[in-house]
Amino acid sequence: MTTARKLTEPVMGQVDADGLLLSADPLLMQLHLRCGGAEGGPLAVPELAELCRLSRRLGMNLSRPVQASDDDCRIEMWVETRFTSSEKQQPLSLSIIDWKEYPDDESDKMDPARERDFDRLEGRGAIRTDAALRIIVQQMPGEPAQNADAVGQSLLDIYDVIPPSAHARLLEAVAERQPIRNQRMRAKIGAQRLFILHGYPLIDKLGLFAGYRFTAMPDDPASDPEASEDDIKPVGGKLISDSLFGLQLGPALRQPLGKIIANAETISAKLEGPLRGDYASYAKDIASAGRHLLDLVNDLSDLEAIERPEFTVAGDNIDLVDLAHRAAGLLAVKAADHQIRMELPAEGEKLPASGEFRRSLQILVNLIGNAIRYSPDGSAIKLRVSAEEGFSRISVTDQGDGIAEVDQERIFEKFERLGRSGDGGSGLGLFISRRLARAMGGSLTVDSAAGEGSTFTLSLPTQKKP
Repeated sequence: MTTARKLTEPVMGQVDADGLLLSADPLLMQLHLRCGGAEGGPLAVPELAELCRLSRRLGMNLSRPVQASDDDCRIEMWVETRFTSSEKQQPLSLSIIDWKEYPDDESDKMDPARERDFDRLEGRGAIRTDAALRIIVQQMPGEPAQNADAVGQSLLDIYDVIPPSAHARLLEAVAERQPIRNQRMRAKIGAQRLFILHGYPLIDKLGLFAGYRFTAMPDDPASDPEASEDDIKPVGGKLISDSLFGLQLGPALRQPLGKIIANAETISAKLEGPLRGDYASYAKDIASAGRHLLDLVNDLSDLEAIERPEFTVAGDNIDLVDLAHRAAGLLAVKAADHQIRMELPAEGEKLPASGEFRRSLQILVNLIGNAIRYSPDGSAIKLRVSAEEGFSRISVTDQGDGIAEVDQERIFEKFERLGRSGDGGSGLGLFISRRLARAMGGSLTVDSAAGEGSTFTLSLPTQKKP
């Protein structure tokens, strides 16, 4: 039977120009290891590795369905690649937003009647469409039999999208073969009941788009008396109430910014032929500005997530020494551009801690990135680890201008940049990092003085012994 993992957040990973898996969330790391890979070694999932090579060869961010397998199961994923900087040897970011597992001996053509039996047992309906969204099979929640009258009709001729403003976004998702999550729908005739639609794209054996398989769950608007039809909209697998950024600005900005960056980098690298030097420089500036805007979009998305009352983090068992080396590796090219040397804990050293792997890495990348940004060329950045009183700590020390005592709390405030401008920062990184540290049961502090550099310390609970 199919196992559909409900990803509350994408499964993330980083792959360098040589195909080495620099970092991976636990689910991806487990698959990598099951396929014969080793930590820090080449990405061992052939289908993902090939997608990375294609993305790098084209110099473009890609979004594709991927099928992978190991000794235990076959896995269907929807994977997005994203370049993290304009450098030729830049790491490539992997984001897996949909994940379905099938036992190795299971045919992907399970008896449709058996699938509908499972759906009915779990209170779900099922809709299967072709590539034009024409209904092939439909059985809605609470209905004892299939609705033959719906077969052949377009899904959007029978059901209204709620709210109507989400109609264009739904069509855009279909055009890009994206999974569809938490989309409210309502029948145009009859009882006009509300239901929530979830769907994933189907790819045939030739790799062509073959339509969608949807599940439909009854929706009771009375379960959230505070939310209205216009407030509740689908975004990234969650229902976000009254979320202008998450609903509209974030998704609307990421795609065009990605295209701007990819095309500008193609021009600046002169991949399509000779180009005047000043034009290549202009394109490089455009790509840099695009990356800055994309970073701001990602920061705002994180800000929105951490300020939700229901926001939680995972309690993974992590190693701060390993995280230090991973974060430093991601920023090695940026540091080298400024002749900055990074001093790291010895590779054989270990310091276990409890905290979400991806969020902890995010904090360290932010701290090291800030240290590079505000340190003089040719200086050193030191990463040190220690443990005391039930906490594991990692510190990042730079040789920059330092921070006056009166400003040391201000820098953790939202949008605070201490009057700096033009440095590429958003004023959100430290605010988000401290909130994430506290959500994991830890803290983020600074020790500094004007003209003497700064030391930022991330403290996380020491890993509990089983």
